[in-house]
Amino acid sequence: MKKYDPIKIDPILILNDCIRSVSIFVAATVIAVFLFQRAWISDNIFGVYLLAVAIISATTTGYVWGILASFGGIFAINYFFTYPFLKLDFTIDGYPITFFILLCMSILTSTMTAKVRKETLLSFLREKRTNSANEMIRSLYSLQNEDEILDACAKYFYQANQCSVVLYLGSPLAAEKVKFYCKNESDETIFSSLLEKQIAQRAYEKKGIFGAASEKKDYNCLGTYLPILGDGMVFGVVGFLFPKPKWISEESLQFLLFMTSQLSFALERYRILSKTQQIQLETEKEKMRNNLLRAISHDLRTPLTCIVGASSALQENHDLRNSADGDALLEQIQSDAKWLIRIVENLLSVTRLSSTSAKLAKKEEIVEEVVSEAVSRIQSRFPQAQIMVSVPQELLLVSMDATLIEQVIINLLENAIVHADSDQPLELSVKVEQTQALFMIRDHGKGVPVSLLPHFFEGKDLMKKPDASRGLGIGLPICKSIIKAHGGTIYAENMLDGGLQVVFSLPISEEVFHA
Repeated sequence: MKKYDPIKIDPILILNDCIRSVSIFVAATVIAVFLFQRAWISDNIFGVYLLAVAIISATTTGYVWGILASFGGIFAINYFFTYPFLKLDFTIDGYPITFFILLCMSILTSTMTAKVRKETLLSFLREKRTNSANEMIRSLYSLQNEDEILDACAKYFYQANQCSVVLYLGSPLAAEKVKFYCKNESDETIFSSLLEKQIAQRAYEKKGIFGAASEKKDYNCLGTYLPILGDGMVFGVVGFLFPKPKWISEESLQFLLFMTSQLSFALERYRILSKTQQIQLETEKEKMRNNLLRAISHDLRTPLTCIVGASSALQENHDLRNSADGDALLEQIQSDAKWLIRIVENLLSVTRLSSTSAKLAKKEEIVEEVVSEAVSRIQSRFPQAQIMVSVPQELLLVSMDATLIEQVIINLLENAIVHADSDQPLELSVKVEQTQALFMIRDHGKGVPVSLLPHFFEGKDLMKKPDASRGLGIGLPICKSIIKAHGGTIYAENMLDGGLQVVFSLPISEEVFHA
């Protein structure tokens, strides 16, 4: 690897400083000649050059140009304004001491001006760093994941220090995540080299600063690496590729440590928040599991009790088998068996949705076919049910898991048939609104008390009176879970002219929507 040169020469900057210095010096000489010819300040021509030296020192980089201007001023005074004119003669009595004093004054002025300019620049950099740090701290509180935190911090590290940055989450040699914010591709290549990663790994393991700007300098290493220290652990490493690492002050390193600590606070806060959310999720799962078990215990017990009772009556009384009462008992057994099948279907849906590894089998489906299949299945169970269906005349394709959406429609239709308490036909309609397909199931029954509408899909209304009509139990919560898994919404509302309407939406892809 090419050895790093800490003093990199910029030809364009040198040329600009040279042109600026020569222009100011020539202008000072012209002014001095003009004043000397008119004998206005002929005894203090050096003041003109002293002013020129101050201006050159203030407008150029470093000390070199101011010191060169100091020497140039001494030679110009001796050549243009000291007898014999247009000749250099430093042998005149008293002149060497005078010129030496003037040279010292000029160099001192140049040095002081350069120092003031440097302090001004450092003050500006401190202010810029402080603003970047404050902006980073404010933004970190609004970020929601580790990728956003790492991206934002890499950007702010770059802005505050004006150098390429790399962030390792975890061990640099086996990092979980790596974020670069570089001025050019070559810097990213440097960071990715094995030597740089080994130095970064040393910072990770030793929990200290290593690299080109550290106390124990490794001159074969170009980057400077700081560990991201948390509460008793190391989150990762942040690396910087400074143009002149030997010039990095202790104050700059302390500022980097401060920014790194803010990054560690953000990562620690995110991980604590993630753990809290995971605990809440587990609590919700446990609550759902308990509710599910309560619902299942009733929904299974009721039809099984009926089946056992009816089958026992047929078994104990042979005369019933070929009678009307026997047919009624057989019909009841068949109905309860179908109900058990319905419960099992719901349980399978719950198992499928709750599985962490399961994915929806979504694909573009024709809405009319899905609705037709659901209506056909519900009418096979409830032959007396009247359902009016309305779908768009145009072919409507929606990305969905057809089996699950059919079950949602069946659950909602069955809920309306059983609980609406109305002889009027049900209405099932589909329409497109913006980029959503809206499915609306409406009955003309008694509706639902307003206080229960917010909890409609929790099954609370049905679980309060379970013996009334063998409530769906887990059916409505399953509908909500399925629609939510599809990225849609579902809600229920009482209609002004009576009855209840349940509406759920499914997103339509942009290609299908424009088509």
